[in-house]
Amino acid sequence: MNRDWLAVFDALRAVYAEGAYSNMSVNEAVSRRKGCRESFVRTFAKGTIRDTIRLDHIIDCLAEKGIRSIKQRPLIILRMGMYAIDSLDSVPDHAAVNEAVSLAGSVAKGSSGFVNGMLRSYLRRREEFSPGRLEPHIRYAFTEPVFSLLTEQYGEEAFRIAGALNSPQELYLRTNTLRTSRDELAAMLMQEGIDAKASDENPEAIAASGSGIVSGRLFREGYFSIQSLSSMIAVRALDPQPGSRVLDLCAAPGGKTGYMAELMGNSGSITACDIHAHRLDLIEAAMKRTGVSIAETRECDSAVYDHGLAESFDYVLADVPCSGLGVIAGKPEIKLNTDPERYPELIRIQSSILTNAFAYVRPGGRVEYSTCTLNKNENEKVVKDMLSKAGSSARIIEMVTLLPYNGKVGFFYSIIGKNAN
Repeated sequence: MNRDWLAVFDALRAVYAEGAYSNMSVNEAVSRRKGCRESFVRTFAKGTIRDTIRLDHIIDCLAEKGIRSIKQRPLIILRMGMYAIDSLDSVPDHAAVNEAVSLAGSVAKGSSGFVNGMLRSYLRRREEFSPGRLEPHIRYAFTEPVFSLLTEQYGEEAFRIAGALNSPQELYLRTNTLRTSRDELAAMLMQEGIDAKASDENPEAIAASGSGIVSGRLFREGYFSIQSLSSMIAVRALDPQPGSRVLDLCAAPGGKTGYMAELMGNSGSITACDIHAHRLDLIEAAMKRTGVSIAETRECDSAVYDHGLAESFDYVLADVPCSGLGVIAGKPEIKLNTDPERYPELIRIQSSILTNAFAYVRPGGRVEYSTCTLNKNENEKVVKDMLSKAGSSARIIEMVTLLPYNGKVGFFYSIIGKNAN
């Protein structure tokens, strides 16, 4: 039995049936299926998740009794088979059918004939489902409400955005300047067989590809962290100075906390908060790995005002929970789990966190509000609503939307200054 296909099936089943995150499910599947090709499994699994809405439309059209009549295991295999036919150049059509049928015989007993018939039917009728014949939201594999939101807010640009969100995400490393320089890190990575290219967009960023990046010595010893290019750009825009007092309100797993500490030269103090106690362990582990000594963790609900923090910090970072529409390329399961009807409650939480963040910064200090979504109601509107309440005490220093092009993920940030009394 093909271990690659088994690993992909394991990862997909965890995502579809258990609501698992794709990155974690792929890691676990690769660990379980010894000898499989990690890069192939990751590409195959994430691509299938990313394309699920389109694939399910086709399956629903081809199945005599519709998609609801198909049990979960053969349905996963059909998605895999069709995705392989359409998108995996290294897998010929006949091989995709044969692998899917073989997989069905192993993990979905009694469905091999059905899977074979459905995939062969798709090969015969493929032209009926060409991109030009599909509704735009199905063509790009988005739910209709989410695609409508993007088109309402971005117009024709939404089609380019959707296409970019369907492209595999480039991996970026953030040089730990407490340990080394970017040039030195790039050279060490190349010696480890990892392709490393410095980014013009950020002085600590390296685009990397290869195997063993996170499992290797350089990561374990804290020479770099994994962080999106957009996130790095946003943190650098806040520009926390050495010796300052910083509050990171939604800090786990600690990437932004660590970057601020590095920019501060490990001088000053950072209070890193999270609502979940177990996630504070992630922050502490990241700080230990990278040699950051100025960060302390604190369990708190950032949406609930804490009078004891009032006007206590020079900088406050509020990287708030959001719908995540900007990072779908790397976390394609967001496509399947997001519901715009839930956004108003999310926006209420975001607004509370930003209001508190502004209360916690001292006069003359700065707040950064950031998200990894492209929904303007979670971004510009939240900031402008807060400013209207703050009146003359607040001003926008910078407000930027990063679209998911040229190595970036979709990201929004706004730097808000608190005027001195």
